Amino acid sequence: MASGEGATRHEIRIRPVQETSHSDVDALLTWLMREPLVKEKVEKGELRVEQRATPDEHGTPMGLGTEIVLVVLQGAVGVVVAALLEQAKSAVREWQENRRSVGEDDPPDFDVTSDGDAR
Repeated sequence: MASGEGATRHEIRIRPVQETSHSDVDALLTWLMREPLVKEKVEKGELRVEQRATPDEHGTPMGLGTEIVLVVLQGAVGVVVAALLEQAKSAVREWQENRRSVGEDDPPDFDVTSDGDAR
């Protein structure tokens, strides 16, 4: 979204619950980018996927590594945001199940939340 447009955007955050390695966040991001709805919205320019330092409740970056942020750009309706939120939650569960099925250590937990209207 260009600066000064005044349009709204929504952010969906996929945040580690505990200290999590950067490689785990990268692996989850790779998994997430294969999800059909995410891939479609990125290709259409309706969604931007970012990695950011994980902030605390005051917005200050803290030592839990990075979070994944889906930035739903202007023009997206609430139904799209809700669908992306559910897709993100499902992707995290599937990624964790996949990690367990190949015998890796218990994968980290992530909270998936929508910040709603984040001008």
